[in-house]
Amino acid sequence: MANYKILVVDDEEDLCEILKFNLEVEGYDVDTANSAEEALQMNLTDYNLLLLDVMMGEISGYRLARMLREKPETAHIPIIFCTARDSEDDIVTGLNIGADDYIAKPFSTREVIARVRSVLRRTDNKKET
Repeated sequence: MANYKILVVDDEEDLCEILKFNLEVEGYDVDTANSAEEALQMNLTDYNLLLLDVMMGEISGYRLARMLREKPETAHIPIIFCTARDSEDDIVTGLNIGADDYIAKPFSTREVIARVRSVLRRTDNKKET
């Protein structure tokens, strides 16, 4: 398996740590950020996949995803929303912004890992790791 690098962006620190631990057990290299603002200070081009919450501080996950899709250097990075916003409108909004998947909280870590694996498998040929 290629050494994939994942960034988890969520204002719930405990959830970030749970996802980080479980994804690392699966062999992924994982970093966390507790806000979109913190994530924007990182070199996002280093990541193969982003897991984003929607409801965060000043910059929402939706807004962060739009910002990333507008920049050529980050437009290709797969995004999975992991969020409590689970209405049909929320899901459609996330997918229309350009998310590759959308997972409603509460979720099982097994489901997240399976969806991460699936998105990376589908998008692997778009970017060399």
